[in-house]
Amino acid sequence: MPPSTGEFARLLETRDDAAVVPICDDLCLVQTVDFFTPVVDSALWFGRLAAANALSDVYAMGARPLTAMNLVAWPSDLDFGVLGEVLRGGMEKVEEAGAELAGGHSIDDKEPKYGLAVTGVAKPDELVYNGGAEPGDRLVLTKRLGIGVLASGLKKGIVTEAGMMGAIEEAAALNAAAATAMARVGVHACTDVSGFGLAGHLGEMLDASQAAAELRLAAVPLHDGVLDLIAQQVYAGGLRSNREFLLPRLREAGPAGAAGRLAGPLAGQDPRVLALFDPQTSGGLLMAVAPEKHGLLLDALAQVGAGAWTVGQVVDGPTGVVAIEE
Repeated sequence: MPPSTGEFARLLETRDDAAVVPICDDLCLVQTVDFFTPVVDSALWFGRLAAANALSDVYAMGARPLTAMNLVAWPSDLDFGVLGEVLRGGMEKVEEAGAELAGGHSIDDKEPKYGLAVTGVAKPDELVYNGGAEPGDRLVLTKRLGIGVLASGLKKGIVTEAGMMGAIEEAAALNAAAATAMARVGVHACTDVSGFGLAGHLGEMLDASQAAAELRLAAVPLHDGVLDLIAQQVYAGGLRSNREFLLPRLREAGPAGAAGRLAGPLAGQDPRVLALFDPQTSGGLLMAVAPEKHGLLLDALAQVGAGAWTVGQVVDGPTGVVAIEE
């Protein structure tokens, strides 16, 4: 396979959220695909979550969804009425996004899976990449963390679906409103928080921007009950693998950080730190915004009903390193 060149090579190198295909001077296609196994018991909510998750990459790039195609893996001996509910949930989100469902493909598989291939459109000057964050930029997150931990609690019978419905509803909300606010104000960089957790996707942004960051644990929003579950070691293997891979990026703010390590309570299994590695399903947008536009962005997000938490800032420093503050 020949190496990618031009725009494709740059996007692959920075691990951006979607592929960008210029089709003329003033229009680009933005393409992405995502699907996964059920994270909740309700077939309808699974469909909604999977569709919102797939659409999110297009919003993170500053584009508008145009078409979507269903991707289905389904056991032949499982009730197809359940599949109908999954597809109904996905259709709801595609229609809410103003996109057209243009078909799809299904296969027989031992384990149910569902998602979408999504094509969006944007003008070149509307695109937002995960690179471009600058020292001094404020880091703004639009959804809470912890749905992966809650889903693990659900599978273990510790959490009920009704008990985590607030988190499910927040995750299933499209990132369209947040993307509208982002476009109105203008930001330097954006990504959505998904399988690599906040630590992983912030790390990708910093790598692409050749910058470092400071992250305030107290400012990171979490769903209710998440810290208690983590303290009981109720979390998925994805959190463990993310931690193993990403922990070397983290430093304690202050003298300990200068020595290149996490010290004190952060050096062990602090639930607040572990939450940074939790894989998210349809997580929020993480935006790097210039300090003079920070207040404008918070106001714009509030006006469209999106969440807004300022979790840290971009700083000069070793590329990709995140300094953790209490």
